Amino acid sequence: MNDVKNMNSNSILSIENLSFSYDEARVLNNICFNVEEGNFISVLGPNGSGKTTLINMISGVLKDYQGKIIIKGRDAKDLPSREVAKLVAVVPQYTDPGFNFSVGEIVTMGRYPYLSRFEGEKKEDLDVVREVMEKTEVAEFYDKKFNELSGGEKQRVIIAQALVQDTPILLLDEPTAHLDINFQIEVMDLFFKLNAIDGKTIVGVFHDINLAIQYSKKAMLLKEGKIFSFGDIADTINRENIKRVFNSDIYVGKNPFTGKLYVSPLFTSLYDIDETSKKENREVKVHVIGGGGAASPILNLLYSYGYPVSCGVVNTLDTDLSTAETLGIPYVSEAPFSPISFYSQNKNLEFIKSSDVVILPDVEFGHGNFSNLVSVKEALGFDKKVVVVNARDIEKRDHTGGKASKLYEKIITKGAVVVESMDRIIKTVK
Repeated sequence: MNDVKNMNSNSILSIENLSFSYDEARVLNNICFNVEEGNFISVLGPNGSGKTTLINMISGVLKDYQGKIIIKGRDAKDLPSREVAKLVAVVPQYTDPGFNFSVGEIVTMGRYPYLSRFEGEKKEDLDVVREVMEKTEVAEFYDKKFNELSGGEKQRVIIAQALVQDTPILLLDEPTAHLDINFQIEVMDLFFKLNAIDGKTIVGVFHDINLAIQYSKKAMLLKEGKIFSFGDIADTINRENIKRVFNSDIYVGKNPFTGKLYVSPLFTSLYDIDETSKKENREVKVHVIGGGGAASPILNLLYSYGYPVSCGVVNTLDTDLSTAETLGIPYVSEAPFSPISFYSQNKNLEFIKSSDVVILPDVEFGHGNFSNLVSVKEALGFDKKVVVVNARDIEKRDHTGGKASKLYEKIITKGAVVVESMDRIIKTVK
């Protein structure tokens, strides 16, 4: 087994000229970077930029790659899968175990790298399981069935399963994507402590830029399978980089309480629309369903074209709310850590009733914001034109046990117009 000599002395992970293709499609193209021990790195980029593919290669899920992945000075291709599992653990965004195991059984499964094929858990394994379950606050669920837990509780169990592998490196694949804001912060606080106190090296893929940069030390921007920028947050997260990677103009500010950067969409001259067209568009009122930043680019688009726009229901910590405030767009908000109330839902319906068109972006749906989807169905009953953006991946965004997918299908069946990209929104609204 060969050790690699050209790593930086303090690097725990080194990626050298890494490339990967699915069939003929190149997903990652000759990327190189080092991760210092104890770092917390956020990997950011638009869909299809190669973020999850990178995580899958480092963890050993994808093996047919070109280049080298060096973990603690050892080439990953020279390591048996059990050895890789002692060095790297993965926290995915959602895991369905297939069978209704108990929480204790699922967490204990994370000890598999340390057990021979027919060997049972030893006392030291059970001690690790107990300690980790207490740290992740799931010990009280030990005998409870996994499927009986809430979304946030399930994610903490999945984190516990990864932690009992007792690895120096933790890989995160959008671990907060389907969680309500209170669980997002709870989970990110846990990762922060694992990094700051326990010394875990963390490389995480995130969808929400603001959430990522509040907790990480460095950021990597991926674009079309290449590293566009990689470095400290202050050097990487800036207006020009985000504009070129995400094709979205932003404002970069500093949180007055934490001193950390935050981003908010900035809308100036992305769309060159003549005044005559804007005047015509002011006759059509559009309401956009918000959530998780999914509405922001659509609000930008419609606002730039001169449409009167409203937005709802969005959490008070949501990027969509910041976007609406920046543009002076009226919105319906809900308190953080809370499901949508009847009051907020009724206010949302008032906006819908006064609109001509309702747009449903590719929002993540959980039980907390499910009533937003119900309001879209109500819009059809009010004879409003409903436009659904990117309906194909609703199963990935449905965290309600299938309820959202079924309602999506009803909304489309009852006459909603489906568009696959933002380019078609303006034509459809007209």
